[in-house]
Amino acid sequence: MEQLKHLPIAKSNANRLLIMASLAGVLPQVSQIIIQRYNWEDCADDIHIMHQVLQEIQAPLCDALPIVNVGAAGTVLRFVTALASVLTSKPLQITGTERLKNRPLLPLIEQLRLLGAHIDGEWTPKNEHTPLTIYPPQKKLQGGILSEDFEAESSQYISALLMIAPYFSTSFGIPLLPQDRNSRPYIDLTLSMMREAGSQWFNTQEGVVVKPIPYSPEAIMAMAHDLEYDWSAASYAFGWCSVARKPIIIPHLKASDKQGDRAIVGLMRPLGVKTRFLEGGGLELMPLEVQRLVCYTPEHLAETPDLIPTLVVTALMRRQPFVMKGIAGLRAKESNRIKQMVKTAALLGFHLHEEENRLSWNGVYHPIDPQKKILVDTAEDHRIAMAWSIASIYFPSMEYTDSSVVTKSYPGFWFESIYSILPH
Repeated sequence: MEQLKHLPIAKSNANRLLIMASLAGVLPQVSQIIIQRYNWEDCADDIHIMHQVLQEIQAPLCDALPIVNVGAAGTVLRFVTALASVLTSKPLQITGTERLKNRPLLPLIEQLRLLGAHIDGEWTPKNEHTPLTIYPPQKKLQGGILSEDFEAESSQYISALLMIAPYFSTSFGIPLLPQDRNSRPYIDLTLSMMREAGSQWFNTQEGVVVKPIPYSPEAIMAMAHDLEYDWSAASYAFGWCSVARKPIIIPHLKASDKQGDRAIVGLMRPLGVKTRFLEGGGLELMPLEVQRLVCYTPEHLAETPDLIPTLVVTALMRRQPFVMKGIAGLRAKESNRIKQMVKTAALLGFHLHEEENRLSWNGVYHPIDPQKKILVDTAEDHRIAMAWSIASIYFPSMEYTDSSVVTKSYPGFWFESIYSILPH
């Protein structure tokens, strides 16, 4: 039975913890725990970038205006923009890749300004003369209530505001959020980690209210010793198990983990994967004989958008017709993931039907030579490369324009023992 050996810690958990550690004044201690306790080389590039950026923010002021480069890390951009608004002791300019500058940030900036943050400039590809600059706060941000018309394209906007709220001058509230809003589980993860870190917040009929009570440094350091491992990274092994029909062991993961992408367990059962949680941690994935459905229609995908490419490729390789709803947000990820999925599927003989918020396949397949060389345009997107690895079980000549993009979230991806069942 194959077993994963390089499963990374969850970047969603680790990056939230690093932000809270910075606010609580224990970033060096928490960083040291993570570096010593977990394999730092197996940690996602986004964790490395977050760690480096937070160190730069807290470094002594030098003569030149510090320029913080977050690369292609959207999570780092949003979280650090909020953090710097309450923490920085020096002006900071924030920059990143051109693709990242095309991703939205303005709603978060405008909300921070309403709360009292001093932020100048723009976040656009052409902002050489007006770079995004965050200045030290003259006083604590004022708290209040998040506007109900706040345009939160990303759940990370709300998570960013929630995490800094314990350091506002007054309580901060966000309106009641629908259970089916995009990436809702990530907001729930933020709130759960905040409570574990000592933040005091409570639910009301109107929404969530966070009190201006700082995090506990001791609680945050304790959390660093028990970080969750990455369910998003593990999702590709579910696809391998489904298509290759071979059992796989995934270490570390627990039924009690708070990440929303643990929903992969239920989503993959109709695609032929049975999951058993092991005593002491870990999963056993077993191939399951299931009847092909007339149409596979998984629910609540807007809550777990990172799983959609995995589900699409797995369904195609099993010749399972499908309708995936809640896909609109994938166009504003590291790439336009819908466009990339449609394009690569066509190379393999599958014509996907794309609408504003749904992607479907009717079961019609035009076979190609399985030995034909297929070049997957990874479009600087880690999840595109990893999802299409599932297809290489049937198409062994598949290659990638840049296989190194996986380091953004899963540096050890191509070195897994499970890869022995895939083409080398």
